[in-house]
Amino acid sequence: MAVTRLKRKDRRNKEFTRIRKTNLKNVNKMVYIQSPYKETSGIVLEDQVNA
Repeated sequence: MAVTRLKRKDRRNKEFTRIRKTNLKNVNKMVYIQSPYKETSGIVLEDQVNA
């Protein structure tokens, strides 16, 4: 009977670790998006804002 419990516990542990790994991967994923202002980026001077 102890062997059956250990097998069940092993399955449960494997499943929890698999779910935990995928959740951590999704949380720590870095998404890189190109800036829509890539061509116009730079220093904004007050004189050029009104012009």
